[in-house]
Amino acid sequence: MAESSTRRIRRLYEDRISELPRNLQEAILGFLPIQDAVKTSILSKKWRHCWTMTPHLIFDYHFANYRMLNKFIDFKDPELRAHKFVTVINKVLLLHNGSILKFSLDFPDYFFSNRIIHEYIDQWIPLLSRKGIKQLTLQESSPLEDFTTHDLSSLDLTHLTLSSVWFPYTPELGRFTCLTNLKLVDATSNFGKSIFNCPVLEKLTLILCTGLFHTNFCAPNLKCLIQVYREITSEYSVAGLENLSEYYFLLLGYPNMQTEASNVVKVLDGFYKVKRFSIAMYFLKYLAAGGSPYRLSRPLSCLKTLQISDVNFCDLSVVSCLLCLIRSAPNLCKLHIKADGNLMKEVDEENLKSYCIDDSEDCTIDHLEIVTFAGFEGQRPELELVRFLLGHSPLLKIMSIDCSEDIERDDELTMAKEMLQYSRASSRAQIRRINHPNMYKEFEFNLWKTDEMYV
Repeated sequence: MAESSTRRIRRLYEDRISELPRNLQEAILGFLPIQDAVKTSILSKKWRHCWTMTPHLIFDYHFANYRMLNKFIDFKDPELRAHKFVTVINKVLLLHNGSILKFSLDFPDYFFSNRIIHEYIDQWIPLLSRKGIKQLTLQESSPLEDFTTHDLSSLDLTHLTLSSVWFPYTPELGRFTCLTNLKLVDATSNFGKSIFNCPVLEKLTLILCTGLFHTNFCAPNLKCLIQVYREITSEYSVAGLENLSEYYFLLLGYPNMQTEASNVVKVLDGFYKVKRFSIAMYFLKYLAAGGSPYRLSRPLSCLKTLQISDVNFCDLSVVSCLLCLIRSAPNLCKLHIKADGNLMKEVDEENLKSYCIDDSEDCTIDHLEIVTFAGFEGQRPELELVRFLLGHSPLLKIMSIDCSEDIERDDELTMAKEMLQYSRASSRAQIRRINHPNMYKEFEFNLWKTDEMYV
């Protein structure tokens, strides 16, 4: 029977969200900004207290701006603004009735007195402990050098993110027994040779933390390491990283060092369990110092994904190091390369024009299926790398190439014609042209969007 008009209208206006189980309602509210989640209390009696059970409280940059622009713009004193700001947070904490598993606070220092906010953080820590907090994030815009570090030893955290704050622990106070994910950004402290015991730590991120290295952490279960440094010395140690499966490194400054030993051997020879390896900026130049062998003596047998960003193809020592990595990964499946001609160059024009990859030793990349090549400038070493990969990858499916904006259309077509003449070990291999892929996601490519195909 046809549905009556009255029933259709009733079904059209039926409040299905309010009939969802409470845990689903809380999950939905968890995706909303805290100010919007609180506003749902006016929807109906059923929704009046729903927001008070959401387990995630995120007072992020957008929340701070929202409060500043709408509430505190008339207050000139940064300390008064800070008191008003934390009063809002105190009200939320006072009305909250459930567990708080995640607490995130991001406060811009150009508007508030950070000293006042840090004093309140010390008051919130006991409450967060009783609420069973597992994930804590504290972020501010610039380092504060004169406040007392927070005692987080009462919190059984699994995730801790600190940005531009003093590192809160010493080995004597260390309570890292539950921590699985630690992220430090521009963190400051007197680390020295301190060793922090992290028995279950699986992911460690160190971004611009001067004087702090992974060697400061005893983490036998560490699986993922992300490091960003402005500079690095030839004494960089890889001790304790034998169990890594993911390794990301970005070096911002040009490495000025003299070394007789090969850095690529010293750094990577023990990384036999790494499955994903990603580096950017000048770290490949650092690895190339001291020369590179044809391949590593101990192959990177577990390596499946290799991403090398900001490759200077005018530096043939860098190209040799890149080839060493490729040849040393017999089970490589995905290769992502981004060229960058803007890096400091060491150009040997004569050798650059006549460059040819040595094929004297047998080398077959048996499992390589996908290659992404961004920022392609048409240098002879780049074309040689394309030829090498096409000729030595029997399972290759797609090679996607994003050409630099500096290349003229006629030159691009000439290069495309040359690449079409290269022999291919895979009968299925296709070369595709892509436009401007998004390059970074913790140094990972967001792969490609197909624009047009060469073949």
